[in-house]
Amino acid sequence: MNKDPSTLRSFSHGRWLFWLPALLRTPLQGVLEGHPLPVGQLQALFRDNSFWGRERRPAGLLRSLRGSDVIVSTWDGEDLVAVGRATSDGIYRAVLWDVVVRQDWQGRGAGRAMVSRLLAAPPVRCAERVYAMTTHGVGFYRRLGFHEEEKQHLMLFRTGF
Repeated sequence: MNKDPSTLRSFSHGRWLFWLPALLRTPLQGVLEGHPLPVGQLQALFRDNSFWGRERRPAGLLRSLRGSDVIVSTWDGEDLVAVGRATSDGIYRAVLWDVVVRQDWQGRGAGRAMVSRLLAAPPVRCAERVYAMTTHGVGFYRRLGFHEEEKQHLMLFRTGF
């Protein structure tokens, strides 16, 4: 199947909408943001296209969206093909989180367009450093201008979850 990147459309989503019940949120997102981001489709994208997000549940996904400064989704018609989010303090640091591209769209520009939109959003654009954590996407992020930082180390503290 030939995927045409010119059919893709990206949308930014306001985190405040994710505090609303789905019956209100979905139509409001469509009107205000151009396209809704149904949590069920988001869950399916994670489950089917990321090893680290397979077990994410709607309540947790909603909470992560509420805590994000920037949320971007990419669509081919009514099919969700990519999503990503970012947090930022707006001046010093920003972090890209949960960047997922549907497997059949990988290598076709969907991820590049989505990350470009995340990087252009004011809370991220204004930060002096933007971090991205990845397990298998080092090459992807390098092609977008990221580099591996050797002077810093990723430290992990596990909570009781």
